[in-house]
Amino acid sequence: MFTELNEKLLIVKDDLRKKEKYEDHLERLKADLQLEIQKRDMYMHMLEEKKEDVSRFESFTLANIFYSLIGKKLEKIDQEEQLIAAMKLKYKEAMETIADMEDEIRKFEMELTSVANADVEYEAIIKEKEQLIRDTDSFWNDQLYTLSEKEAELFAGLKEYNEAIEVGQKAKHQLDEALDELESAHNWSTFDMFGGGTISTFVKHSRYNSAQDLIHDAQHTLRQFREELLDLKKHFDHDYDIGNMLTVADYFFDGIVVDWMVHGKINDAMSQTEEMYDLVKATLKEIKLQRDELEKELTDVHWERIELFESCS
Repeated sequence: MFTELNEKLLIVKDDLRKKEKYEDHLERLKADLQLEIQKRDMYMHMLEEKKEDVSRFESFTLANIFYSLIGKKLEKIDQEEQLIAAMKLKYKEAMETIADMEDEIRKFEMELTSVANADVEYEAIIKEKEQLIRDTDSFWNDQLYTLSEKEAELFAGLKEYNEAIEVGQKAKHQLDEALDELESAHNWSTFDMFGGGTISTFVKHSRYNSAQDLIHDAQHTLRQFREELLDLKKHFDHDYDIGNMLTVADYFFDGIVVDWMVHGKINDAMSQTEEMYDLVKATLKEIKLQRDELEKELTDVHWERIELFESCS
């Protein structure tokens, strides 16, 4: 009976955590979605005013934009052309982000239904615990149950940390890949300067497109990482430097357009990406240390419960 109730408690405590997590994420996601829709509409109206065809947003890629400007001298590219280029990239990013958010909302709504009865199940365990404590033939007591509940809470908290670390590591990997692509594009640009020809130009542009896709993926994962950090802050009262995690793509596209169109380089875009990579890396190190401390506390509580259980049985 003890083992069965303890296993139920572990499961239902984690379900309670998930329910709260999904509800919080849905609330923030729906608010963020409305902001992203406003951004998309703003870029769309601005582009339409410039007589740009927004229905072809799939073609708003770095390679296509840079290709369309080949032959123009950098100093001849005016601020309006820079603005339009950046708006095209940010409009495409907004369209793709909205689709990502809508998919996430559907996913969380489905997952929420699987833990909808967590509160009811927890109340049932409380009643079962109270009955066992009243039962003179049971070795259950308040101290043993309190330790079991604390162990379940720590176990759920450990899962919260591990989920945040998993998302953070994914974001770090995506930023690292984007930096590799940007470095490769930079190297091919240098080769172009020495007469690399058609092949080097093609490879360079494919690297730009790949970097654009990776920045989009990283932006999506960074938003999820921010959500995980907000969960940790709520449950463990830790503050994290979230920085500009929600605006990485906007800064990146502004930076790379100005870099390339004005200076013929991509240095600022690379620097911004490196700064976010360093922030994610440092934050991961911080939460891994906190996770390890929690894991030690969980181990201590687990053995304390086992010792009390053995002394009661």
